[in-house]
Amino acid sequence: MSTGLAPSAPLSVEDLLHEHGMRATPQRLLIHRVVCDRPRHVTAEQVQRKVADLMPGLSLPTIYATLDLFVELGLLRRIPTLSGPALYDSDTEGPRSHMVCRACSKILDLPVSPVTDDAQRAAEAQGFQVESGDLVIYGLCAQCRAGDTA
Repeated sequence: MSTGLAPSAPLSVEDLLHEHGMRATPQRLLIHRVVCDRPRHVTAEQVQRKVADLMPGLSLPTIYATLDLFVELGLLRRIPTLSGPALYDSDTEGPRSHMVCRACSKILDLPVSPVTDDAQRAAEAQGFQVESGDLVIYGLCAQCRAGDTA
């Protein structure tokens, strides 16, 4: 039965921050814009280099805190690496699978669903309601394997 209401549009960054009792500061808005304008999988250091000309006083700890806040609000996805800094992904639509090279820390999207039917059934059998899931596979990328002499 249709209610006649159109689906609501996703909240803007400003609205989402305000909804959680936070200010939409120029620093937060700039960091969000920079992350979303860049290719996925960026580090906090890459964000800092990009914003340096526009807001020179923006410190790396502030950028990390803001990126982690955006992860908490669901605006970004944080992807851990075995070595090197964490990566942030602006694509938060649905579960994701990634490959992370343990030598160079390059991260690549893996075109498979991270939540299998078996995994979902096993979780539900234990009373767990699955909402999302990510998969990170660690190993060596083709370039590092080609240069590996071991």
